[in-house]
Amino acid sequence: MIPLGAVEFSPGEVAMILAVLTLGATALALPATLTFAWVGHRRATQHRGWAAFGYWLTGTAICLATTALAADRGLGWWAVPLGWIPTLLLAVALRPRSDPKAS
Repeated sequence: MIPLGAVEFSPGEVAMILAVLTLGATALALPATLTFAWVGHRRATQHRGWAAFGYWLTGTAICLATTALAADRGLGWWAVPLGWIPTLLLAVALRPRSDPKAS
């Protein structure tokens, strides 16, 4: 085997790697973040699209942070579904009632 030494990346390559990782992580977070966006859409009284987008951004930030923390603990691919848990729990806690006049 030929020793290759340390692998060095240019700043442009590092930026591309980080962009691909971020887009991939965002795509993997969609099951939880789209659920949270639906909750935002249902809770809004005006501008439902913007509310859903805001909830989606918030859910994505929570999901990515949780996934990164779980991956840092060495959980491998289990970090992805574990990253969904806080966003899904928040979606359940904030889900709107089917009848707003019910007590």
